[in-house]
Amino acid sequence: MVSRTNVRVRRADAADAPELARLARRLDLSLGTFSGRGLANDSAEHLTRRFAELIADGQCVLLTAVDDSGIVGLLAARRYELGTIEATPTLHVSHLLVDPAVRRKGVGRTLLAAAVSVAEDSGFDRVLATAGSGSREANRYLARLGFAPLVLARIASTSTLRRSLGITESAQHLALRRRASLHRRSPVSESALSRISRGA
Repeated sequence: MVSRTNVRVRRADAADAPELARLARRLDLSLGTFSGRGLANDSAEHLTRRFAELIADGQCVLLTAVDDSGIVGLLAARRYELGTIEATPTLHVSHLLVDPAVRRKGVGRTLLAAAVSVAEDSGFDRVLATAGSGSREANRYLARLGFAPLVLARIASTSTLRRSLGITESAQHLALRRRASLHRRSPVSESALSRISRGA
């Protein structure tokens, strides 16, 4: 018999960012996580900063499961327009993280139940959860809860597509990419950004 843990669910606040980063780095994200990429390889500083940005931005729903020991689970979701021509507002759950010490004790279900309430309060009648194609446990878990397959999504980097489609890079395109790369590494003024976009 599986014992249930007593957790309460609340929205993440700014003070939670360091603990959320620790939770994300502790997990084997190939298990039970609806995410396309692992977070454990990111530095604690980067993840703390990223969680703080998401909490401050307010566009993402970050729900935490908390027990007496602290945060033991996280659900991350945001509004998603399902479809392009006939868009259906949907709550897209991209991450469901549960501390290994409390797995199989209802933490994930409790977080998903809270997500259902968020979706209904927002007027959405659909919840979308994405799972990595190689994560059998996550896919089985979603299927048991009633999530049906929707589409098979495939992803490729632009550089891979450029090579496979035989698109050659012009000198101007290479220069723009170099400038954009420099912009990502250091702060750039608005006037410099406008020059980059004009190719000046």
